[in-house]
Amino acid sequence: MRVQDAEHNILVSNDLNEITVVMEAFDAFAASCAVPAAIATRFCLIFDEMLSNIIYYGYPEPAGQKSSREIRVAMQRRGEQVSVTISDDGIPFDPFAATPPNVDLPLEDREIGGLGIHMVRNMVHHAHYRREDGRNIITLIQQLN
Repeated sequence: MRVQDAEHNILVSNDLNEITVVMEAFDAFAASCAVPAAIATRFCLIFDEMLSNIIYYGYPEPAGQKSSREIRVAMQRRGEQVSVTISDDGIPFDPFAATPPNVDLPLEDREIGGLGIHMVRNMVHHAHYRREDGRNIITLIQQLN
């Protein structure tokens, strides 16, 4: 039996408390369109990393400061593929442009930063960034089969 395609969009502010709102929305979305629990858990880890980076570093105002900044999260299931698009109007930044960290080095010899994005990149089949109409747009795609 083919699962019906589905999509859900959510708009949140640049507040760390909103990460939980996105995770809960994704869990409900995943349950509604038969996304396996392991994939839903993976995306919740991804939301924690990506949204906290956007909130902490993507805006000139301090993290969590109330403002009119909006982060859009679009969730889609099309056939055997789940995609998430995160869009923000913050400072232009391509998180996937950095060289992946050398995880073979001892901890004390590693550069600080980049490990979370490296983790995200390796948790999905495709990770893409583009800047369009003054917005950072990150698309993450996971095959289900």
